[in-house]
Amino acid sequence: MLGDAATLQIPMLRQDIGMKGKLILCADSVQNLPEEDLTYFDDVWPLAHLGETAVFHFRRLQRLLKEEKDAWLTQTYLEQTINTLPDMVWYKDIKGIHLHVNDAFCTAVSKRKKDVEGKDHYYIWGIPREVYEASDYVCVETEEDVINARKTCLYDEEVMSAQGLRKLKTYKTPIFDEDSQDIIGTVGIARDVTQEKEYRSTIQRLTREDQLTSLLNREYFYDVLKQNDRQAYTLLSFDVEGFHGFNERYGHPLGDAVLQIVAEELRLAFTTNHVARLGGDEFAVFLPDALSDEAAEASVRVFQEQLAFMLSMDDRMKHLRVNAGIVHAVPGMTPERVIRDGGRALDRAKEVGGGACCSSGESVMA
Repeated sequence: MLGDAATLQIPMLRQDIGMKGKLILCADSVQNLPEEDLTYFDDVWPLAHLGETAVFHFRRLQRLLKEEKDAWLTQTYLEQTINTLPDMVWYKDIKGIHLHVNDAFCTAVSKRKKDVEGKDHYYIWGIPREVYEASDYVCVETEEDVINARKTCLYDEEVMSAQGLRKLKTYKTPIFDEDSQDIIGTVGIARDVTQEKEYRSTIQRLTREDQLTSLLNREYFYDVLKQNDRQAYTLLSFDVEGFHGFNERYGHPLGDAVLQIVAEELRLAFTTNHVARLGGDEFAVFLPDALSDEAAEASVRVFQEQLAFMLSMDDRMKHLRVNAGIVHAVPGMTPERVIRDGGRALDRAKEVGGGACCSSGESVMA
């Protein structure tokens, strides 16, 4: 309590109390106090009527203290929550300026919070506006969509981070003004699903591909045939003649190299995406067109000649030949029937040998 002429070392008093304490000035007049000293006080209570208003002032002070404590707790809860999350969290104003971000966000952009807050998307991610506009990135546009939709939206987004191109599952939500319900900004939560998508892609690839040759495996190739059993198509079957003996003589590593060469030449010779290794040294090609025997045999011959050229580069492989079988599938034929007919045609070709080709129509091209 200060009279009109009272003086105190206000800065020292403020220091002793600390910033968490409340320094209240009870005085009838503050004329004797320098304006700078007044800034150290949290409130001024009139001394003349303090007895009548003390309860009111103390209750107001209690409410203020509770509000400040509640605000501190809310801020602490928020910071602890968002900084514990591995997901990126950010708050933006209506102009797209970052107001606050979490630790995971800073890690992704390799910047400190003070270097992020107050900046826009282009600066933070290090992308010039013209480069962004010429790319497929949609981060800024999706925020405009959220504002227009006035509700939470989920997006698949890509950003170039310090760890390279990242794929994100991003939730974005508008923030409304408490009075007018005008949108004053947005909050975003992004989960990095790059690794997850890579794992899923790898799993999908492993379920449909042969690990040695990266061709389709037998199971997935059957699915391809099932999906096309209502149409006429052509199936080509292949077998490496003498492969078992070659493997025994030169070993599996060189045998695997032969299979990989055959697989690569099949890819190059046939423009379909449906080339498979059925097992061992057996391969198959699905052609969506119903080719004649002549057309099918001509395509087989082109493949065989190119393969022979590639194998001729190694003296150990140059004597190997690939026999072929042709099946003309008609609508309604089951995959099992088509594969069985292809095996029979291939068996007849193997009886001739030397790179023969036999169709299910009994013709043989040696």
